[in-house]
Amino acid sequence: MALDPIHAFYCKKDYLTLAQSCKIKSEGICARCGGVFDINELRPHHKIELTLDNVDDPKIALNPDNIEVLCHNCHNAVHRRFGNVVGSKHVYLVHGSPCSGKTSYVETVATRDDVIVDLDKIHRSICICGLYDKPDATKAIAFNIRNMLLDEIYTAGTRRKWQDAYVIATMPDVYERERFVSQYGAEPIHIATSRDECIRRAKQDIKRTSVLDAVIGWINNYWQRYSE
Repeated sequence: MALDPIHAFYCKKDYLTLAQSCKIKSEGICARCGGVFDINELRPHHKIELTLDNVDDPKIALNPDNIEVLCHNCHNAVHRRFGNVVGSKHVYLVHGSPCSGKTSYVETVATRDDVIVDLDKIHRSICICGLYDKPDATKAIAFNIRNMLLDEIYTAGTRRKWQDAYVIATMPDVYERERFVSQYGAEPIHIATSRDECIRRAKQDIKRTSVLDAVIGWINNYWQRYSE
């Protein structure tokens, strides 16, 4: 399933660069409440809401004057979340190649009331390891934690306190994605960064040759297996 135009816009480099620039320029100050926060806790918000009619208009979508930087609580209030469940839950399957920008995308659109299922971050939270280092000794624990979170997403219903859920995965196999979408009622969001760009990012970010070779191998394996 193709990414809808608004989700696709939030994945674009031009927007991600602008969003980060606005957060830095804010000096950590929320435009609504005036509180001071770490910039990673802030969210850019379009004053004129993006729609299918204006998402391709740079005067609106990429205009820094149309973006205010908000803390989580103010961002939730703007979207009428207020820390409570609003209507049906939404589950998003954010999938794509290693180094495609899946986590960066989720960090841009998610709020503090959302559940994020990211196996890489789970693994890093339970052992002393780098981003691309996944010791065999702790893999089973990481998968068990991920599965527990998926069970929560599947069974929570209206009793949940969280708002939406973002599940980050590679899932190159279309049948695996379709099975997940059917089981969880999820909306697939493909971060469609090209193979060459993923490899370029890996070379830029990873200094250790052995780790870089492994990651490039994962990227190539993903694209060999990927099917729409």
